[in-house]
Amino acid sequence: MTDDVSTASWFTALLRGFFRLCPKCGEGRLFQAYLTPEQSCTCCHLNFTRLNADDGPAYITMGLVCLFIVPFFFVIQALYEPPFWLALLISLPLTLLAILGLLPLVKGAFIGALWKSRGED
Repeated sequence: MTDDVSTASWFTALLRGFFRLCPKCGEGRLFQAYLTPEQSCTCCHLNFTRLNADDGPAYITMGLVCLFIVPFFFVIQALYEPPFWLALLISLPLTLLAILGLLPLVKGAFIGALWKSRGED
């Protein structure tokens, strides 16, 4: 991640955030826990407290998961016609795992977008 900080593109900021790295330098950690951001980057000292993601990542994650999971289950239902209990037994854990797996990645990308949209620090 040798990009000059002043020339970090939108794509670079989103990608760094997606990989849960500081969107400015790409070296420091973005999160101290599952969804809890660090106070600031340990490398470039970017303050993360003003980059408050709120509910945006949750809405984006739900939209992405539903965009792909719902058609998949309609196709499975049309082709195999599993019993209702079996469909729930498969779909609920799969949906939950997809949401919980994507949420920190989307939140990181969202924080990267917030940083880039508010200007360079």
